[in-house]
Amino acid sequence: MRNDSAIDAALQLVPASGRSRTWLFALCVLLPLAITLVALVAAAQGIGTPAGTKPNLIGGSWPQTFASSLGVVAIIVVPVWLVLDRLMRRHELALDNGVLDLRSTLYHARTPLSGLDLDRARVIDLDEHAELRPGMKANGFALPGFRSGWFFRLRDRRKTFVAIADGRWKLWLPVRGDHDLLLEPRDPQRLLERLRELASPQTR
Repeated sequence: MRNDSAIDAALQLVPASGRSRTWLFALCVLLPLAITLVALVAAAQGIGTPAGTKPNLIGGSWPQTFASSLGVVAIIVVPVWLVLDRLMRRHELALDNGVLDLRSTLYHARTPLSGLDLDRARVIDLDEHAELRPGMKANGFALPGFRSGWFFRLRDRRKTFVAIADGRWKLWLPVRGDHDLLLEPRDPQRLLERLRELASPQTR
């Protein structure tokens, strides 16, 4: 089988949407800052503090305490967000010497085309095929509109490598073994046809 690693852009995985990346920013940055701010306001108002207890203020003032505390939290959470946002851009597939090579955020799966059950593979809408919907994470990364890594299916708990974004149509690829693949390429039907074309010398 020839090397097909320079894959057509139409067959590549759909990247994470702006909605998913906004959720990442909100969870990684805005939420910790909001929790810290609420805790500081509560402390300033004496909520949850024994009467007569003097707060331990930075520089002896509440404004400096607020600024310093929020600054420390930002120094911690912003780099975490930047790293995760960069990882979300690592969402791609390659076809190389008879192997489907998938890389998504922290996760990597290599599956020989000979191991795919392409006769059963199909393009699906998960709203119509809830039995194939990813459920609990085995070792994965999930945000609204984005799934990456290993999940168990909702219905039969079969392990599935998932690399999907915010679109409607997914490509389900059953594997002869202990897991399946659930992907969202830009053109699912075209990728399926390409996989069948590449696998045909091996399987027929």
